[in-house]
Amino acid sequence: MSALERKTLPFSSGEPGEHHYCQWLPEHPVAWLHIMHGMSEHGARYAEFAEFLNQQGILVTAGDHRGHGQTGKAMGSSYHLADADGWEQMIDDQWQLINHIEARLDLPLILMGHSMGSFMATRFCQKYATQIPDAFNHKLCGLILSGSSYDTPKFFESISYFARFERWRVGPRKPSSVLEKLSFSSFNNAFKPNRTVSDWLSRDEKIVDDYVDDYYCGGPLSTQSWCDFLAGMAHLSSPSAMATIDKALPIYLISGALDPVSKQGEGVEKLKAALLQAGIKRVDMRLYEEARHEILNETNRTEVFKDLLYWLAALKSEL
Repeated sequence: MSALERKTLPFSSGEPGEHHYCQWLPEHPVAWLHIMHGMSEHGARYAEFAEFLNQQGILVTAGDHRGHGQTGKAMGSSYHLADADGWEQMIDDQWQLINHIEARLDLPLILMGHSMGSFMATRFCQKYATQIPDAFNHKLCGLILSGSSYDTPKFFESISYFARFERWRVGPRKPSSVLEKLSFSSFNNAFKPNRTVSDWLSRDEKIVDDYVDDYYCGGPLSTQSWCDFLAGMAHLSSPSAMATIDKALPIYLISGALDPVSKQGEGVEKLKAALLQAGIKRVDMRLYEEARHEILNETNRTEVFKDLLYWLAALKSEL
């Protein structure tokens, strides 16, 4: 079994702290998958999935985003991305991190994002679409979006009013109970009676309990971070932004059919339609019946892992 290696990289912006990331390195790697994790969690939670991929010769990396996990601790600002423009800085951090790792490798790269990380990965492919071919030894071979969703820019702009008001009311670095109730708290309503505050994540009770007990999971984002996130969502969801994604990039959407983030799969269907409308040639999708938000941590995760591996193997045959 491969061991988790923890590594660090100073921020290119020169700010305090370091970008912490996890690496799972197989003996003879043939490909590289980089994971962007979700909101209020961290990269080490993907260990079981990474170890499975290592057995197939796939190197896996996952950074703790700014304001999250070990990176947030090193910055002294857990659950606060930045005082301004934190969303775009988080995307730029990924560009710096991927380039740093890629410089030491000669492997085909696949990006994977879960939940908030799926939106980050989408924005990454928009923002750096023209730079990827020149910066990497290999082209970006695929994009996997887990626990994702889609809505219109107007939807996110309307929610932004609440976030900006809460920022004014409680301050930019503090969390808002109102914003938490509108987001995470509402997700649990579909699974009453609730055993924990995080039942919406998975049917696997141990996974849920581990999340609840994890110091680096479940914390509330600052109001400034919410403002930056929602502004970023409004931008990346626009047809013009979607159209900047490489049309030849294969994309795989996976989600639980009971995931409240996507309104029980409705948002994933909308995302697929938006990507196809943008001219993406290949968009595959799989919804898993009865599964909730964290599809890689569900009771049927072995099935999900194998399906992902099958999709990756098909990519390899097409390269």
